[in-house]
Amino acid sequence: MLKAVLLDDEKPALTVLGKLLENRNDVQVVGAYTDPSDMLRNVKGLVPDLVFLDIEMPETNGLEMAARLREQHDNIEVIFVTAYRQYALEAFRVSAVDYLLKPVEPEMLHQTIDRILKRRGRSTPGPEVGSTPGIVCFGGFEISKNQQSPIRFPTAKAEELFAYMLVHRNTTISKWTICDRLWPDILSPDNVKHKLHVTMHRMKKTLQEGGIKVRITSLKGYYRLECEETCDYFQFEQAVASELKAARGDSDALMKALGLYKGPLFANRDYPWCEEERERMARLFAGASKRLAKGYLETKQYPLAAEVLLSLVSYDPLDEEAHEMLLRIYQELQDRPSFLAHYEKVIKIFREELGTAPNETLRGLAENFR
Repeated sequence: MLKAVLLDDEKPALTVLGKLLENRNDVQVVGAYTDPSDMLRNVKGLVPDLVFLDIEMPETNGLEMAARLREQHDNIEVIFVTAYRQYALEAFRVSAVDYLLKPVEPEMLHQTIDRILKRRGRSTPGPEVGSTPGIVCFGGFEISKNQQSPIRFPTAKAEELFAYMLVHRNTTISKWTICDRLWPDILSPDNVKHKLHVTMHRMKKTLQEGGIKVRITSLKGYYRLECEETCDYFQFEQAVASELKAARGDSDALMKALGLYKGPLFANRDYPWCEEERERMARLFAGASKRLAKGYLETKQYPLAAEVLLSLVSYDPLDEEAHEMLLRIYQELQDRPSFLAHYEKVIKIFREELGTAPNETLRGLAENFR
């Protein structure tokens, strides 16, 4: 059960929020305060999981209070409950879980708590998309067993061969196709076949010694790999594809899936054969990110939408649609400083990367908000 503490200088607001939380059997209100000093004195002994904070209070600012709480207690989840929409981005900057507008809508409150429960693993048991995978392909390439030291292949080609077979898992591949992809410059059939044989042996031996559960079969010049280990690449593709097909996706499941994407597929590895798949994963990440952000915008969850979009543009700084959505969030919140700061970044990125200015839509937003 989650333990919650409430802080609001208006007692009626505390009463309403308390009654909404009482309707749940997985949240216990362990303290309700109108005085920030009283709450700070008691919060350490109460050890709450959640703190619901008002922002505009006579003696203090809820944003400052949130920052102090997070400094002292890393595991506390902060949810702002306020009548003032303009603080949404500031709430996001102090790592608030959510930002609920008064009067609090029960459905929005329950969505927030459900999301926290799922992230903390207290929901219905099942495969955890966000769990640490044994094979990490996004943002690099690392294989480990039970979170032990990463496995080291004896040669770069042995590692690359495993990467190639992961991409083509559950598929029968001709040895000549593998040779052409991994050794395109070797013309002698005998030489390239020997290299494949040696590299395949080294790869299989390394995986076997590392306890990695893969099954590699060969028959009449064809190879096939089946992998039983958890892999961020597999999990991401399956989860995102499933959510994008659904008429009404699960925002929490999609957020967890997006969290698996830590950068390009096999980043920092010079695998020419991988470019098409690397771009496909990047497009999948971008499409899912925008869908999730639009869902949050429909329910006016601006900090969550901004979080998703900021992650997207960190990986793809030239995504104009994502930049436009972010600028519109700042515009909706009347957050002029954030709007102008982000637009200046966009100008710099497009000038340095493409030698051009942002598109007409982005320029128009800037002109209208100056």
